[in-house]
This record gives sequence, C-alpha cells and structure tokens, in this order.
Amino acid sequence: MTPQAHGAGAYLEALAAHADIDAGAVLPPTERRIEIGGGAFRYLDWGPADAPAIVLLHGGGQSAHTWDACCLLLARRYRCFALDQRGHGDSDWSADGAYDFDDHARDVAGFIDALALRAPLLMGMSMGGINATAYATHHAAKLRALVSVDVGPDVRTEAVERLMRGMGAYRYFASPADAAARLSGLGARRPRELLQATLAHNLRQESTDRWTWKYDPRTLSERTTAEILEPRQALWARLSAITCPTLVIRGADSEIFAPADAERFTRALPHGRCVTVPAARHSVQTDNPKGLVAAIEAFDASL
Repeated sequence: MTPQAHGAGAYLEALAAHADIDAGAVLPPTERRIEIGGGAFRYLDWGPADAPAIVLLHGGGQSAHTWDACCLLLARRYRCFALDQRGHGDSDWSADGAYDFDDHARDVAGFIDALALRAPLLMGMSMGGINATAYATHHAAKLRALVSVDVGPDVRTEAVERLMRGMGAYRYFASPADAAARLSGLGARRPRELLQATLAHNLRQESTDRWTWKYDPRTLSERTTAEILEPRQALWARLSAITCPTLVIRGADSEIFAPADAERFTRALPHGRCVTVPAARHSVQTDNPKGLVAAIEAFDASL
C-alpha cells in the first residue's frame, strides 16, 4: 500500500468510526480525471466495477469528498461516481464564469455519456441537487431515478443569506489546523482532528501561511443570494419533464429547506416522493450518512 493510500485508509477508518459505519469491506476510492467540453474534471470512483451506478453531485463550496461517509455504505452495492463539479475541488474553473445550473447540467450530461453509464441513479445535494434536477428535465429517460437532497426551486432566503455570510467570514486560514479550530465552534458535528482531515481535502494553499477553499469565488462569495436563487424559479416550468422516479430528501433540522418547500417540490414532480432524514441539517450527507443511505436504498428497492 502506498503512503497516499495508507493515509486515505486511515482517514476513512476515522470517518467510519465517527459515523458508526462498518466499512471493512470498502476500499478507498480511485481518483480519476476526465475531459468534458474542453475542461478537466476530477472524480472519485468507488465500489465494484460491475455494480449499478450512482452519480453524486456535491453542494456549493464543497467537493466530491462530502460523500465519503455515504460512499463507505453505498459502495457495498453501487459503483459510486462522486464528481468535483466545475469550479470546485480539483476540477477546472470556468474561464468565463459560467456557473448557471444548465452549465453544470451539460457537464453532468457529458460525464454520464463519456462513461457510458446505463440508467444511473443521480443524486445531488443543495447546488448539486439543483444541477441534477436541471439535467433530469432534459434527460430523465437516461436515469433510473433522481434524488434531490435538501433543495428545490424554493428554499428559505434568509437562511441562505446567513450561510453565505458565514462562508464569506471564513474564507482564509493559516492552515487546515487553523481552519478546523475556527470552524469547530460553528456547530461542526465531527471531532476537531477528523474535521481537520476533512478540511485538508477541501482547502488549497495559496502561500506559506494562507489557505482558502477549493472553489471559484465567482460561484458563491462574489454572487448575491438573489443572483443564486432567483434563476432557479425557471425550473418550476420544467419539472413536468422529469418522468423518472424522484426522491426529495429533507434534513429534519434544516433551516434552508422548509417542509412546505419540500412538499411543493414533490407535488410538482410527476413521480415524486418525499422523505425526511432525522438528526440532519442542510448537509444531510455528513450529518447523518446512515439515515440518508437507508432512505436511498429503500427508495431504490421500491422502484
């Protein structure tokens, strides 16, 4: 085992222990790169090569690693493709700042087509859920199902504004350890040592004592809340085209995606269902990965 693989294994063991997951049979993912539309994208490839495919899209400001705990469970029965979306993680930034949901949806289309995935389950959280929904409005026939995690065309504007202010206030750090120390006081549900290991995947070093997030600020911090949320209203008129089964998931403690938002979104879908995952806020996949995976597996088994 290489030192890099050993390090990944130790991190995943700590993550599994924290989430109370038995991950002994799951190997660390393979990191791969692919070109889509002239841009280079990084993704993590988990699970058996011949297993049913699930494509995972992270939220704004996150990376493919947000799905690590979930993949420790999902990779037992699925081949999981966790993509760093444009402007995030270790994928290329858009030269002209093209970060609308249909720009992302075209990347998803290119990704699924390039890998020749047959009837994958497509799941996205927050920004990723909007991007997945936009993709499904044009390509529902190619999907086994769609899963949108804690997001729909409507969310709570004030809660999103608070989140955006928080992200703006915590943009630069002296090191991953400094980031973990500062962010641990904001309600993180991971021990500081594990939080530091997690943040190391999501920070890039700009100079000796300056680290920042691995995302293009034009995707979030340089846009207003209205600029991010208002274009999503156009999706309401497109939802009738999502003919595949769709699961809308809400974190029970989420302040961003209210029960009324989830209910309206579900009713607008031709084949929508809604599930609430307990003990989870907006980032359901990190707060309660076991609960989220249980909801996905029960949904998939019912199809």
